[in-house]
Amino acid sequence: MARHQNHGLRKVCGCARGKWAKCEHPWHFNYKPKGGASYRFSVDTEAGEHIASKTKAEALADSWRAAIRAGTFRRRGEASPVAATPAVMTLRTFSERYAERLGRPLSANDRGCLKRVLAWEDLGARALDAITTDDLEAFFASLRADGLAASSRNKYVQAVSMLFRWATKKGYLPRNPVADAEHLKREKHAQRDRRLDAGEEGRLLGAAGPHLQRIIIAALETGCRRGELLSLTWRDVNLDRREMTIRAERTKTKSGRVIPISARLAGVLEMAKTDPAGEPFGPEAFVFGDVIGRQVGDIKRAWETCVLKAHGQAATWTRTHALSVASRAALSAADLTFHDLRHEAGSRLLEAGWPLHNVAHMLGHANISQTSTYLNATRIGLQDSMRRLDEARGCKLVANDVEADRPPLRNGGEADTAQPLVN
Repeated sequence: MARHQNHGLRKVCGCARGKWAKCEHPWHFNYKPKGGASYRFSVDTEAGEHIASKTKAEALADSWRAAIRAGTFRRRGEASPVAATPAVMTLRTFSERYAERLGRPLSANDRGCLKRVLAWEDLGARALDAITTDDLEAFFASLRADGLAASSRNKYVQAVSMLFRWATKKGYLPRNPVADAEHLKREKHAQRDRRLDAGEEGRLLGAAGPHLQRIIIAALETGCRRGELLSLTWRDVNLDRREMTIRAERTKTKSGRVIPISARLAGVLEMAKTDPAGEPFGPEAFVFGDVIGRQVGDIKRAWETCVLKAHGQAATWTRTHALSVASRAALSAADLTFHDLRHEAGSRLLEAGWPLHNVAHMLGHANISQTSTYLNATRIGLQDSMRRLDEARGCKLVANDVEADRPPLRNGGEADTAQPLVN
C-alpha cells in the first residue's frame, strides 16, 4: 500500500486528504529534528496571514525546517527562547498552544468554556504556574452564582480538567491545580426527560422552514445529534439499501455507525437529493446543507424562532442578534431544546418494541447502560407492561348510574354507587 507523504504539512479538518489543496481550512506544520524537540503549529499563525496555497505553505515549511536545524528558529512574537518557557507563559498563551498541539480540533463546547475561563477576572493574563486551586474554585463559584445548571457546570469541569491535565502531563506544570480541588468534580443532576406533547411535532414542522423541517424529521427518525446531521454528506447516504453512515470523525464518541433509514426519512431525502437545477448533488455535498449543498454551520437562530412560533410567540431580536428579554423568557417557558428531539427519537423506538441494544446503536452510545439511563428505560418498560396488562384484562369502566349492570351484594345490601366495576 502506498504511504502518504505530507512533508510535515497537514490539515486538521473533516475534509478528505485529496481535498486539502483546495479546502479553506488552515495548514498545520509538524517537524521533529533528530534528537530534538517537536515543532507543531498553525501555518497561518506563524505566517501572520492565511496561507491557502499548498506550494506557498511548503516553501514556508522548508524555510522553518532549515532554521530549526540551524538553531535560529523563533516562533512569531518570541523575542528569545526565555519568552516561551513555562515560568512566564500566561494561561491564555498556554491555552493557544494546547489547542494547537492537542492533536485534534477543540470542540465548540470546549472553546466556549475556555473563552469564559480566560475572561473571568482576566485570568488569561496570569502566569500559568500562578493559577491556584482557589482561583479555579472561585471561578466555579461564579458559575453557580450566575445560575448555571449542574449539567452546564459539568461542561466547564470537563474543559478545565482536560486543559490542566495536559499541562501537567507535558511538563508545563509540576502539579495539577484541579486534582486537589474539592469542588471541581462533575455533579449529579436531575435527568432531563422532556418529551414532545400531543400535536407539538406538527406545530414545530408547521413553524419551520423547509430546511429545518428536514432536519427535525431526520432527528426524530434517527436520534442523531445535531452535529452529526449537519456534517452528513451524500456519499454517506445509500437510499437503495436504506442506510446512512455516521462517520467516526464526526461523532461525539469518535465511533462510527451505520443506521437504517425509515420510510418517512427516505421520502424526505428523495426530495432533497437534487439541486435547484434538478441535478443530483455530488457525493461531497452536505445532505442538510444550503440550497447548493454547502455546509450550514449552525441552526440555533432558526430553531429558536421555530420553537417560539410553535408555542404561539413571535421571536424578537436585539441589534446584537440576540433574543430579546421577552423572547428568552418565552423560550425558557417552552423548555424545548434540539437535543430533546434525540431523546424523543430514542424513547419512541423503545416504545415501539425495539431491543435496547438496537436503540443504543441508533443513538451511538458506547453501552446499553448508558442508553438505559439516558432514556429512563425502566420507567418506559414499566408503563408498557402496565398497558399490556390492561389490554390483556380488557379493562373498561362501567357507568355508575347503570343499576342493572351492578351485581347484588352478597349480604343483600345496596351496592356502593361510587365504586366503578371492571369486567
